[in-house]
Amino acid sequence: MIPVELPRYTSFKKLADGSTGYYWTCPTRYRKRNCPYLSAALGVNLTERELRDAAALWNERLDGWLKEQSPFHIADTSRHGTVEWLVNTYLRHDAFLQRVSQFSRPDYRRVLDRVCSTTIKRDDTGLMARVGDAKIANITVKTATKIYEAFADVDAMRSAEKVVTYCKAMWKRMRPHHPELFRNDTPNPWEGVTVRKRKKHIKGHVNRETVYAFADGAIAGGRGELAAAAVLAFEWLMRPSSIGAGYAAWSGYRGGDEPDKIVIGHRKTEERASHPLEYVDDGGRLILLYPDAERILKQTPKHGLSIVCQRNGNLFRDGTRLSQEISKMATKLAEKGVNVEGFTLDKARHGGMTELEEKGLTEGQGRALSKHRTGTAYRGYAKETEKRVLEATKRRFGIVEGTASEQAFRTKKGTRSE
Repeated sequence: MIPVELPRYTSFKKLADGSTGYYWTCPTRYRKRNCPYLSAALGVNLTERELRDAAALWNERLDGWLKEQSPFHIADTSRHGTVEWLVNTYLRHDAFLQRVSQFSRPDYRRVLDRVCSTTIKRDDTGLMARVGDAKIANITVKTATKIYEAFADVDAMRSAEKVVTYCKAMWKRMRPHHPELFRNDTPNPWEGVTVRKRKKHIKGHVNRETVYAFADGAIAGGRGELAAAAVLAFEWLMRPSSIGAGYAAWSGYRGGDEPDKIVIGHRKTEERASHPLEYVDDGGRLILLYPDAERILKQTPKHGLSIVCQRNGNLFRDGTRLSQEISKMATKLAEKGVNVEGFTLDKARHGGMTELEEKGLTEGQGRALSKHRTGTAYRGYAKETEKRVLEATKRRFGIVEGTASEQAFRTKKGTRSE
């Protein structure tokens, strides 16, 4: 059933299987002004509420971008000392701009704007008051907890956690610049908020065989760009958002400057990664490190500058279109008997991270490949597979296995240490 009134800039069309697909498209006049948000697939067979919520995210992003483009745009900092003043000041300050990546900034703005718009009951009058109008010095642990509770319903636990994380950082980084506006008894009230425990969803992962079964199937189905996306996620640990945004260019694959490497970018962390594709062993032989991956890349059509892009040369960008295309291809292959049911780029990347641990890499070696900035972020990806448990058990009891060269190295190392 099609809603009577579609949200702004949305459309729908009947798909081949009879379902209804919904889409958000940026108006051409804003595209010509280099708006970063072009289009997004919102979902299939959505209810009116689901469609409204899905479109609201993209319309909010567009509205925020338009507001920033106005030559008359000046953030409201007139109500000095209020929470809203703090948010606007923080988002323009180096404490924010130098610490938060370009990719993450819209999410901070969205969450902090929602905090300002939230209303809570005042203890003194019992009336509802807007958080953004409150003085910074009036935010106690009790008040911060009320704000958190306003977000922490069943469907918004992750948003509530972001509220605490972002506000805690904002208080910590801005207090040294405006100490007179903050409380002396409780410098950072957000540190006192008790965040509810929740059972976090553990993302699945796929192994090397599944990744290449999908890649070969996608090549056979004429979708080489999807095959390349799977390989980039698994072998070089790229996030789906980085792949869709074009952070793996053809010029970085065995390019003129580094003909023996593939150079990619990680959008979230703004890190550049240069992965060697080959090396020469002691016997002078050239050893290829990623022969299967390069086999796939050689069969990937060059639709544009990016390795993964649409047939018309446009990037998949931030929307869910790339993920949906991957899912559709996985479903088609599964129907043909290929063991790739439920395959996603997230699972491919998590599978690659898990393989690093199964191979016994140290955390430092793994982070050198994945470009995670912290050990905490890195450790959350590898799954506790049966193989990892078995290897840990064998090491516990002193059972060491490996190739002849590895055993010789261990023996030589052990002799040297003695």
